Amino acid sequence: MDLPCPDWIKHAEQIWDRLDAVQKNKFSAQLDIDEIFDFGQSHTTPDDVRVLCGIGKTIPVQKCSQRAVKLRERGNDSFKAKDYTSAALHYTQGACQAPGDSEQLALCYANRSAALFHLRRYQECLEDIGRALAHGYPSHLQPKLLSRRAQCQSFIHTQQPGQEGTATALHAASRTPTPATVVSHPHSHSPATGVSLHFGPEKGRHLVAVEGRRAGEVLLEDQAFSCVLIPGQGLRGGQEQQQEEEEEEEEVGRGGRKRAGVKSGAKGAFGTEERCCHRCLCPTFSPVPCPGCSYARYCGQLCQEQAWQEHHRWECPLGAELRAAGVLAQLALRVALKAGLQEVQRARGTHGKARSLSEQEVPEDRKSNIGRGKASGLDTTSPPGGQTESALPHNASMPTSDPCVGSHGNAYQRVYSLLPHVEGHAPSLRFLYAVTIATLYQALQQAGPPPSSWGGGDYVNDSCDGQSPCEDAMCGTWKPELSILGATTLRHLLQLRANAQAIITERVSDECDVAVQASREVRVATAIFPTLSLMNHACRPNTSVTFDLCGRRSPDASSPPLVLSSDSVTSVTGVSVTVRASKDLTAGEELLHCYGPHCSRMEVQERQCLLLEQYMFTCQCEACLQDLQSPAEGSIASTHYKCPKCAKPLQAGAGVYVCVRKGCSGQVSRGQVEGTLQALRAVLDEALELLDMDRPDDALKLLHEAMSRARRHLLDTHKLQGQLCDATARAYASMGRWCEAANQLSSSVECVRRQFGEGSLELGQQLFKLAQLHFNGGQAGQSLCVMAEARQVLSLHRHTHSQELQELQAMEDCLRAASF
Repeated sequence: MDLPCPDWIKHAEQIWDRLDAVQKNKFSAQLDIDEIFDFGQSHTTPDDVRVLCGIGKTIPVQKCSQRAVKLRERGNDSFKAKDYTSAALHYTQGACQAPGDSEQLALCYANRSAALFHLRRYQECLEDIGRALAHGYPSHLQPKLLSRRAQCQSFIHTQQPGQEGTATALHAASRTPTPATVVSHPHSHSPATGVSLHFGPEKGRHLVAVEGRRAGEVLLEDQAFSCVLIPGQGLRGGQEQQQEEEEEEEEVGRGGRKRAGVKSGAKGAFGTEERCCHRCLCPTFSPVPCPGCSYARYCGQLCQEQAWQEHHRWECPLGAELRAAGVLAQLALRVALKAGLQEVQRARGTHGKARSLSEQEVPEDRKSNIGRGKASGLDTTSPPGGQTESALPHNASMPTSDPCVGSHGNAYQRVYSLLPHVEGHAPSLRFLYAVTIATLYQALQQAGPPPSSWGGGDYVNDSCDGQSPCEDAMCGTWKPELSILGATTLRHLLQLRANAQAIITERVSDECDVAVQASREVRVATAIFPTLSLMNHACRPNTSVTFDLCGRRSPDASSPPLVLSSDSVTSVTGVSVTVRASKDLTAGEELLHCYGPHCSRMEVQERQCLLLEQYMFTCQCEACLQDLQSPAEGSIASTHYKCPKCAKPLQAGAGVYVCVRKGCSGQVSRGQVEGTLQALRAVLDEALELLDMDRPDDALKLLHEAMSRARRHLLDTHKLQGQLCDATARAYASMGRWCEAANQLSSSVECVRRQFGEGSLELGQQLFKLAQLHFNGGQAGQSLCVMAEARQVLSLHRHTHSQELQELQAMEDCLRAASF
C-alpha cells in the first residue's frame, strides 16, 4: 500500500537491470537528492508514463453511469431489508460513479436522503434533498421528496438539544480544540506552552517538558501538514466486497440464487474511502463526490474546494496513476504541491545556510556522520525518525530558538528539515523512488500547465467543477527550473519512510441488529506532522497520542450548534493530534513517542529489528536496555508456558523449555510450544469468524475447547488466555448472557492489566467494555465501580468529549437516576 503496486515495482526493476555496472555505481554513490532525481529523470521516457497509465487502468477512477445504476439498486436492496447504514453507503458509491449531468446523481442523492431520514440524520437528509433538486430530480417524483423535507424541518424545529442521533451530533457538531501548544524558546514560554525544542549530539532535535506535568495533561497539539487516505480499510476490504458482489451478480445473471445468509454491505465491508472525507478524514455518511472522478469524496463543499485548490486539481486526472504509485508517493507530491515554489525555495535556502554554518563548527572527524543519522553502517545509534539535518554541537543537550520551529507559518520549514536518510535506502529502492517521482512529474506535465503555487495560472477563483487542468487555458509553462518540484517530492518521499505517521481509528461494523458489534483498529490514513515528527522513540513511551478526525470549526466556535450544516462551516482544520503525558513528567524530561514497536507487544529482538529496518537506528531506550540485560545471577527468567508435569512455569533453555522447579525434569520442545500456540490461534480466528457471521453458539463451543487446552499448556499470564476470554465474553454478550460475559471479560481485563500496565489505553478500553456489560446485566454496583476506574484511565488518553467518556457519563447518569 505504501510502496508502488507490484506491477510498477517490476517495471522499475527492469529499468534498473538494464543499467550497466558503471551507471549503477554512479547512481549508488550519489547522495544529493537533486542529482538522484536528475538521474531518475534521465532514465524515464514517455513509454514509462504510458506503462504507469496502463497499470492505472486496473484501478478505475472514471465515472460510469451503468455502475451507478447497479450500486443504487444494491442500495435499494439494503433499504428494503431495513439496513439503512449499508443503503446509505451504497447510494454514496452510486453518487460517486454518476456523471454530474446524469439523472442517476439526483436519484442517488434522493435515495440516500431516505436512508439518512431513517437513521435520524435530519440535517444531512435536508442537504441531500437540496442536492437532488439541484441536479434535476424528476419533477413527477418531487412531491415525496418535498414531503420528506418538511418532515425533517419539523423534526429539527421540535427537537430539544441532544435528541438528534448521537452519530449525527458527533459527525456534524464542532468541538473547539484548545489552542495548539507552540514549541518555543524556554525563555519566552507561557504557562500554556510548556514544551521546548532542544539539540543534543546523540538525540538530535528533541522535545522536552519545560515544567513538571501530571499524567493525562495535554502537552501539545499538532496539525497534519498533509495526509492521504488509505482505501479499503473496512472490517473486510472494499475491493474484497466488490469482488464478492460482482461474482454474486454473475451467478444471479446465470439463473442462480443469492447466497443465503449474505447481507449486502454487512460486517463493516465498506472501505475507508466510503466512510471518510478524503481531505480532513472526518467520518461522514453523506459525502460530496468529486465531479471529475469516482474516487475522491468530501464531508462538504468547503473541504471539496480546499482540496481542489491544494492538490486535487492536479491529482484528479492522475488519480489511477497516483494510486498505482503508492500512498507515500502521493503524500510526498501532495506536500510539495501544498507548499508551493516560494516556500520550497525559502526552505532550501534556509536549509543550505544551516548546513554550511554547522559544518564549519563541527570537527572534521565527525563530519562524515552529520546529516546521515540512521544511515546503514554509519551511526545506527543516532536519533530516530524525527530528526533534522542540522549538525549538532558536540556537547550536552541544549535549548534552541531555531526559527524553523514555533509558528504554524513555519510548518513546512519543519517538514522540509526532517532527515531524508538517503544512505539508509538501498540503491535499488532509491532508484525505484527516483523513477516513480520522475514518471509522475512527466505525467503532471502532460496533464496541463504548472500548478498556480508553482508558477502556473491563478486558479484561486476556480470552482471544483471536474474540469481537469489540461482543459484550462495555458496560463503557464513547465520551465526547466521547475524540476525542483520533482526533486522536492523525492525528498519528501525519502523522508516519509521514517517520518510518516499512521492515523489509527476504531472501526465498528455496520450491523445494527445484533447485540454486540465487532470492532477493530484500522489505519485510515498516512500523514506528516511538523511537530510530532520531532519526538524521539521509546518502546515504553511517556506520552499518549490521540488523533482528531473531526477538526471542524463553526462561525461561532465558542458555542457550536448541535447540528451544523456543511454550508455554515467557515473553516476545516483537518487532522490534528493531541499528545498527553501518560505518566508524571519532571521539568527537563524528554517527551518520548512510540513509533509502533512497543515493549508490551513485542520482544526486544523483534522491536530492534523492525526499528532498524524502517527507521534506521538501533533503539537504546530504557525498555530495550533492560530487556537486553542478562538476568541477575540466581534469578529465573520464566516464560508464560506451563510445565506438563508440575504446572510450574517453564524457562527457556537450549532448544527446549525446562521447568523452573528444582528436581522437576519436565520440559517441552520449542516446536511443541509453537505448534500449540499456532493451533490455539487458529481456533480463536475461526471462532471470531463465526461471531462475525452471528453464530455465537458455534463459536462458544470452539472457545470452550480452546480454553480447556490453553489451561493445560499456558499460565494465566499468557496474553492468549486474555484473548480467548475476550472472545468468549463477546459470544455470551451476543446471546444476551450479560453476567457470564462480564465474568469472562473480567479475566481478560486482568490479562490486559498485566500486559499493558495500569494506566494503559488498552486497559481503559477493556474496562469500558466491562462497564457496558455490567450495565446491560443490571449490575449497578459493579458497573459504577468499573466506570470510575475506566474514566480514570481513559482520561489519561482521551478528551472529555470523547465517545467513551461521554457514554460512561450517560450510563452513570442513568444508573443514579434509577436509584432515586
